[in-house]
Amino acid sequence: MMKILPVISTKGGEGKSTQAANLCGFLADAGLKTLLIDGDFGQPTASSIYQLTYEAPCGIYELLMQSVDLGDSTNIISNTFIPNLDVIISNDPQAHLLTAMLHAPDGRLRMRNVLQHPLFDEYDVIIIDSQGARSVMLELIALAATNTTIGIVKPVLPDIREFLRGAIAMFEQLRSLSSYGIALPAIRILVNCMDYTSLAKTTLGQLETIVSEGKYSPYAEEIPVSLLNTQIYDLDIYKAGHFAGEPAHRLETHTRRKSDSALQTMHNLACELFPEWRGQFNALLSRSVKEVNHV
Repeated sequence: MMKILPVISTKGGEGKSTQAANLCGFLADAGLKTLLIDGDFGQPTASSIYQLTYEAPCGIYELLMQSVDLGDSTNIISNTFIPNLDVIISNDPQAHLLTAMLHAPDGRLRMRNVLQHPLFDEYDVIIIDSQGARSVMLELIALAATNTTIGIVKPVLPDIREFLRGAIAMFEQLRSLSSYGIALPAIRILVNCMDYTSLAKTTLGQLETIVSEGKYSPYAEEIPVSLLNTQIYDLDIYKAGHFAGEPAHRLETHTRRKSDSALQTMHNLACELFPEWRGQFNALLSRSVKEVNHV
């Protein structure tokens, strides 16, 4: 069954696009048919991280405006150089979708609805990147989730406060949709740019307490939030992957530092999010390590 996983934050610069692309690259290399939708019209980073072997004439604008014939996948689906990984590019630099979706009767449910088209049945996973700002676009992306959305934060107190003020408050307002049978997805927090300082560890501990005790919202029972065990450390390998246009797990399979290699980190993250495909993730991990050892 297809999984739709939005990656959200109401603050820019948290690393949503980079880690969404890294996760997509790992899933694709593990053999899962994967689609990355770039929903960040302000800074469409996810559209350009990986080289495209084919760029479709349409993108997220036509998808949400329902002005493209989805009967022909070449109208909307761009292909990357990574087998199994396709992209729907961001092509709304003037942010016309903000106004259109705000006033459309089904605006907040438009992404959820269009992804029900048979075109998308061929994918195992669809990951949707988003803009770091609260808007109707972030709402419609979050509501497209099948059951889970990733909330990305850095282990910095102002960033955590912004996540609670922004993303959690947005989910509180979306609670009214439950009257129409629309359940809110669970939020699984991914800590990005973790480091070894005592300040980062203390901040992480405060976040763990807030989440475990339900202090993030008076409606905690209706808005399930948990922390992912996997943490992504602030390492140059992710910057190098972005620069090289390659998934980080391909560039780093071993390390002698305390934190895991990019390969192990992406493996751990994929297993947490999609345990049903753990066998394929384990196979990719084993195969990648053997190839390096053989070389």
